[in-house]
Amino acid sequence: MAAPVPPGPEVFDVVIFGASGFTGKYVIREALKFLPPNASPLRTLALAGRSRDRVAAALRWAAAPGPAPDVPILVADASDPASLAAVAARARVLLSCAGPFRLHGRQVAAACAEAGADCLDISGEPEFMERVEADLHEVAARNGSLIVSACGFDSIPAELGFLFNSRQWKPPSAPLSVVAYVNLESDRKIVGNFGTFQSAVLGVANASELQALRRSRPRPAKPKKIVAYS
Repeated sequence: MAAPVPPGPEVFDVVIFGASGFTGKYVIREALKFLPPNASPLRTLALAGRSRDRVAAALRWAAAPGPAPDVPILVADASDPASLAAVAARARVLLSCAGPFRLHGRQVAAACAEAGADCLDISGEPEFMERVEADLHEVAARNGSLIVSACGFDSIPAELGFLFNSRQWKPPSAPLSVVAYVNLESDRKIVGNFGTFQSAVLGVANASELQALRRSRPRPAKPKKIVAYS
C-alpha cells in the first residue's frame, strides 16, 4: 500500500502583500470584515511583508478594539524573488500594497504571473502599469493569471465615471477620449503619505521613460470618426 502523500503548503484565497504599510493596514481592516463567520466567499486570508513583527502590529491595529484573529503571516521581500515566488504559489489572489510600484511592484506581479495567481494592486503609476502589461502579458495569459492595476481609492471613481460615460453611447458611436475631474470633500483633513508623494516625484522625474515606452509599442486602433450631416 502506497504511503499517503503529505499535504503541501496551504493555499489562501487572498494574500495581502505590503500589509504593514500605510494602505496595507486599511486593506487588512476591510478584509477582516469578510472572514468567517461572516457570509462571504473569502474563507482564508494571509498577510505578507518584510517584517513579521510589523505585519503583526498592523493586524492588531486593524482588529482593534477587539483581539487580533489568528491570521497566518508570510515573510517576503520585493528584493528577494524566491520569497515572492513562495508567497505567490500560496495565493489565489494577491493584493499588492507595497509601493512605489516602479520600485517594488513589477517583481510582485511577475511572481504572480509565473505562479498563475491573480494580482491586484493599488498603483496609480502609468509607467508601471504599462510596463507590466508589455512585459508580463504573455506569461500571465499562459498561466491563467489576471494582473489588475489601479484598484486604489484614487482610481476607482475615475473607472466608474468612465464606465458610466461609455454606456451612454450606442453603437456605432463610441467615445474617443474622456476627461474626468475628481473633487475630494471631507469633514476631516485630507492627508497623503510618503509613499504616495514618492510615487508622484519618481513619476515626474522619469516621465521620459514613459514616453519612450509608449513610442516603442504599437498604438491601439481608435474608432473611426463618423460625421453626420442633416
